[in-house]
Order: sequence, then structure tokens, then C-alpha cells
Amino acid sequence: MSTVIGILLLVTFFAFIIYAVRGGNLMLGLFVMAVLWSVLGFIGGVIDWTTINTTIFNDGPVGFGSTAIYIVFGSWFGRVMVETGIAGTIIRKATELGGDKPGLTCGLLCAVVALIFTTAYGPGAVVSIGVIVFPIMLSLGISKVLSTASFCMSVGCGLYFNQSLLNQAAGTMVLADGSQFLSTAEEWSQWYGFAAPAFVIHFISIIVMIVIAMHFGKKAHAWAAPAGGAATGKDVNIIACLTPIIPVVLSVTLGFQMIPGIVVAVLWALIFTGSLAQGWSKVCELVQKTFHDGVADVGLVLGFLVFLQMFVKAAGACQDLLAPIVAPILPTDPFALFIVFGVLGFLALYRGPLTIWGAGVATFAIVAASTNLPLAVLYPLFYIPCCTVNTNVCPTQSWNMWAIGYTKISVGDFMKQAVPFALVCNLVLEVLAYFMFAA
Repeated sequence: MSTVIGILLLVTFFAFIIYAVRGGNLMLGLFVMAVLWSVLGFIGGVIDWTTINTTIFNDGPVGFGSTAIYIVFGSWFGRVMVETGIAGTIIRKATELGGDKPGLTCGLLCAVVALIFTTAYGPGAVVSIGVIVFPIMLSLGISKVLSTASFCMSVGCGLYFNQSLLNQAAGTMVLADGSQFLSTAEEWSQWYGFAAPAFVIHFISIIVMIVIAMHFGKKAHAWAAPAGGAATGKDVNIIACLTPIIPVVLSVTLGFQMIPGIVVAVLWALIFTGSLAQGWSKVCELVQKTFHDGVADVGLVLGFLVFLQMFVKAAGACQDLLAPIVAPILPTDPFALFIVFGVLGFLALYRGPLTIWGAGVATFAIVAASTNLPLAVLYPLFYIPCCTVNTNVCPTQSWNMWAIGYTKISVGDFMKQAVPFALVCNLVLEVLAYFMFAA
């Protein structure tokens, strides 16, 4: 009986992959999967009513509360940097430094965007930065396709350091005993040791893409568009421009947790942009507006992740039914596993089996149960394709789809430009992660 139930679990898993790839509603899809796997687990004898009532459908969403707060604060921080003029100033300075060299300016803008998203998070922050960056790129004659691909990949480049997304992933990759990665200062230090070279490798892939596209591509005509405030906004001082890196610096050097680091950075921004000197009522108005907008930006993201937690718990409870079937076909050597994830990075596209923001949450449960690898190995194994491929260049990612719509290019052209570089980067980073976490 357990074998039959395990096969049914895999059948529903593959059905969910097809559903996700075809663009089905993932929020409700995950809820249905949680119900299905709970029922199948109950029939298979590994789940009882208490587990269904308490662990899966109550403790799953409730236990996600702390991670939800991290996401909200990251989104709020992104809005603060936009509203105070910090993001616009940094972008304008990069544009001035690039002068009349489109390729150099594009590279500098990508560096700025990547830097900003080491701490900022959320679709709202991406859109707010994008409406500044895109008109600059397009007015310089950089093609719409290259502008879109380089911008989206730059957002993804910063996410190796982004504590909002890192905590979000950690809250998704939870073992049956409730343990998760990045729960100690030592684990954060270990991760940052990987994040630094990952950032550099990812950024190099962006620069290579820009150089190749501008050398072999057709020259584009300048695109007339309002500069989204980039050209006319008032510059803040250079000290205020340090705001984006403050949370990361405080975390790496002094062991600050994410929220205290963001609060310090927001205070820094308010002081050195002169916002604090405008009076208490103005400060209250700014903080209230940015927090409201930040929460609104990630509302649907939080809804998706709450239902995801139900499925995470159900998948974890069913792992004993899956392990006997899957374990014999999984690579037993960690290096082989990292290579498989590197080569098959394209399976992270369209919420496929290698992204934990979709069907990959079940893949994680299966691999975790079948290999007994520690979380310090499983976390980078799964986070890399999720960040480097799915979040970075997949059209199902909300801000990527916004960028594609804003510049009015086709999804096919975007993917032809961006995906090959993302896949190569994914393979390189999986190999690097093996030597840093599993060797």
C-alpha cells in the first residue's frame, strides 16, 4: 500500500509541475496540493488528524510569521530608498560617470541595481527603480531586449546577499524536525563567504552578456521616454548613498540581525537626506507611507508563501512514503547531485521542480528524505537555481514580467537574451557551492 501511495504522490507532483508550467494559479494550486498530500499521507498511515489540523494547516502558516516580517521590512526598506531620493541619486551618479559610452553606462547602472537589491526587496522596489533605469538605458540606444535582460539579471545579482529572500528560502527548506538553515551567526557567516564570489560571478555574466549583445547586436534607436525622475530629482549627499550597504555591513561585521540592521539604515537615510530635519509630522508621514506601500508590494507574495507553507509541511510529513521510491534513482555522491542541479538549471523556469517557489518544494522534501544531507548542503543546492534562474530570468517572476511589459518586448526575445547566461552562471555557482559547502 505504501508503495502505491508513494507513486500517487509522485503522479500528483508531476501534475503540479505541468500545472505550474502552464501558468496555473500557484496560491490555490499549493493549497490543493497540501490537501491532496494530506489525504494521501493519511491513507498511507504517515499522517493523522492532529498532523493535518495542527502541523500542516495551522502551524505551517503561523510558523512562517517571522519570515513574513523579514519580507515586509525588506520591501519597506526598498521604498524608503526610493522616496528619500537615495536610489535616484545613485543611479544619476552612475549615469554621469558612464558619460557618452552606452556600454559602460549600462554596466554601471547594472552594478547600482545589484547593489541596491542586496538589501531592498519586493516588486514595488523593482518597479520604482526600473522606471528610473529603463529610460536612461533606452535613451542611450541600448536595445530594449538587452536593457530588460540586464536590468532583471542585476536585480537577481543582489539577491545572494538579500536577507529577505534568504530568510524566505530558509523558511521554505525546513526539515521534518523543524530545523532550518541560517539560524545561527556561524551559518550566516558561512553563507556570506559564498555570496561574495557568487555576486561577482553573476555580475561577470551580466557584463559578458552586455559586451556580446552590443558587439554583435544591431544598434538600437534611442527610445524617447520620461526619465522617471532620474534627470530632475534632487541629489542627496554621498553619505546618504551608503544606505543600501549598511544592513549587510552591520550583519557581516557586527552580527546584526536583519531588522535591527534595516532600522539603523532607515535612521541613517532619514538623517543624511535631511528628512529628519523636516519635522516630526513629515517623518511620520514618510515612514507611514513607505511602510504601507512596502506591505502592499508584497501582499500577494505573502499570500503565495503562506499556502506554500501548508504544502511544505504536508510534503515533509509524506517523505517516508517517497524516500523508498526516489532514493534509488538519486545520485548518492554530493558532487554528482550539485552537477545535476547545475546542468538541469532550466528546470527552475516556470515554477518547475528545481525552484522552491513552485514545484521544487516537493523536490526538496524528496531529496532531503532520500539523501540525509545536512541543511548546510541542501540550502545552496536549491537556492542557487531558485535565485540564479527562476527569480533572475523566469517570466513567472512578477517583476520580470513587469519589465518585459514595460519595454514591450516578447517573452521569447527576453529569454533568448538572458536565459543562456543565467544557466551557465547556475552551473558555475553549483560547482563553487559544492567545494564551499559539501567537499
